[in-house]
Amino acid sequence: MEYRKCSDQELVVLLKQQDHGSFTEIYKRYWAVLFRHARKMLSDDDEAGDIVQDIFTLLWTKALEIEISSSLSSYLYSSVRHKVFTRMNRSKLKAAHLDSLEDFIEKGVYSTDEWLQEKELTASIESEVARLPRKMREIFELSRKEHLSYQQIADRLQVTDHTVRKQISNALKVLKTKFGVFFSLLI
Repeated sequence: MEYRKCSDQELVVLLKQQDHGSFTEIYKRYWAVLFRHARKMLSDDDEAGDIVQDIFTLLWTKALEIEISSSLSSYLYSSVRHKVFTRMNRSKLKAAHLDSLEDFIEKGVYSTDEWLQEKELTASIESEVARLPRKMREIFELSRKEHLSYQQIADRLQVTDHTVRKQISNALKVLKTKFGVFFSLLI
């Protein structure tokens, strides 16, 4: 079947039948324009790419449930816009948490509200740590929770010191991407 000759509506019908070729064609048609749309709103290539990938992941995994009442392009653009606004709101929340934490550091005052916000952020970080790949999580937790040296971790897990360093570095990159400055302050 020549998917590139299909209309968007035909591709959506095929997508709902779990036709991988139709998904690939939709991806080819829309990835670049959705990326540019997201990048224009965010001014960040990595964030824009993540958002567009999330949209396409949801499109494939939720194909049977998705109801597209307008055109496919309108649906995809709206999805990107919604994700961007959600991400921006989350960034504003992180900024508010950071301001609160900075106030505490400067003033030494710790209110119940600030305490709750820090607990929520800590819980979010713990949740993200739990999502790390098993070996990476194990190494990271031995380092940060049990305060073992790289060499002690390497000896315990029978891996090289280099492996430990790389796994911790990778874990920190993942967590810093999600939490930015907050992560550095809490860990």
